[in-house]
This record gives sequence, C-alpha cells and structure tokens, in this order.
Amino acid sequence: MSSKLSTSDICAAIDVLTAKSQSCQGPANQINIINIALAVTGQGPVPAVIARLTDIIITCTATIDSLTGTPPMGVKSDEDAIVKSFTTFVQVHQQLQSILIGKAGLVPNLLPFVGPPLASVLRQLESVIDTLAYELIDLVPDDGSIATQQKDSLDVTLGQSIDAWNGGITV
Repeated sequence: MSSKLSTSDICAAIDVLTAKSQSCQGPANQINIINIALAVTGQGPVPAVIARLTDIIITCTATIDSLTGTPPMGVKSDEDAIVKSFTTFVQVHQQLQSILIGKAGLVPNLLPFVGPPLASVLRQLESVIDTLAYELIDLVPDDGSIATQQKDSLDVTLGQSIDAWNGGITV
C-alpha cells in the first residue's frame, strides 16, 4: 500500500508502539526468581512478555509498510514532531530493555531453558525497529542525525538485552 502519511499519522503510529512498549513493562517487572521457571511450561510472565514483544513486532512491521510512499518532511516542525515521538519511544523501550536485562540475571542456571525464546524475539524486534528507524531517518533529513543517535542508543540496549537472555553469549 503506497500512500503519503501526515506527520500526525506518523507520530500516532510511533505513539502506539510506545504504548505497547510501556504495557510490556508490567509483565517484565513481574518476572522473579520463583516464576521465571514457569516459562519452561509456557506459563508465568516470560511468555506474556514474548507475546507483547511479538505484538510490537507486528505493529512495527505494519507501520513500516504504511510509511511506503511517504516523502521526506519538508517542514522542520514536522521533522521535530516525528523525532520527538521516536525519542519518547526509544526512552520507553530502553526502560523495558533495562528491566529485562536485570531480570535475566535472576537465575543464570535457568537461562539455557527460558532465555532462548525471549532472545529470539528480541533479535526480531531489534531488526524491525532498525528498519523503522531507517524509514524515519529518511523522513527527517534535517533531524536525521538526532534520529540516528536515538536508533544507535536503542541498538546498544537491545544488544545488551539479547546478550543477557542468551546467557551472556553474543550471537
């Protein structure tokens, strides 16, 4: 589908991703030393986190598709609004990743059993967020360096989260 989205449409789409990232923080915060083992049987907060991250991936992919045909913004205030929404998304998503990084250290001996499914979803999430970020960077030529800094910052945090749920093994 090729269409030109307005600045408010783009910001609204990013804001939906921000809200979904925020809603994932609750289940992530619920991961504890007792219920982390439930993930092996598909129960507890880890599968809920995986499901919400998967929803973010699906929504992000739809957002990328909807950006097709949208030319770069021609007005600086439009660029600023998009970068502001993206920056808020990055901040909220980094909070989520920080929670997940902390929770990965609860029971290191269980990570080989519960970590790989979450690490796999996090890798998919990293890929789709990178694609979205590049699309947004193309839309904001005057603010591209700011958007790039935000993307790079989130990449670092996502990489740390992936490594933590891989049991510290970098893939």
